[in-house]
Amino acid sequence: MKRALWGFALAVDTLAIVAAVSFFTAEATLSAMAWGIVMVSIFGGLLALLGRPQLLGAHASKAVATLSLAIPATMLLGSLDLGRISGQEAYAILIGGLVGWLNWSAFRRQYGDVTPKAA
Repeated sequence: MKRALWGFALAVDTLAIVAAVSFFTAEATLSAMAWGIVMVSIFGGLLALLGRPQLLGAHASKAVATLSLAIPATMLLGSLDLGRISGQEAYAILIGGLVGWLNWSAFRRQYGDVTPKAA
């Protein structure tokens, strides 16, 4: 089960990177490009840490937690452009929170605590 959850998290993160391409191609504004770079960075970091948590060693759990919280946070910041949150934007924040929870759960189930133990 933990391998299936881990694989699903990898698939969702890969799909999110592919979906972020629309930020670069649909509207060539500075804001769209910035959001695209932010989203590719977040999901790219999650992909790297889900694949190899040894990249950050003892700080991998904190990095995954931070990136998992960054997903709904960026959705919330992106929806405040007009000063209010519409129904579709609230739905996007909810889905972003679920994707963040999926990544956090998959990481914790697959690797547990990656903090090195003292000898």
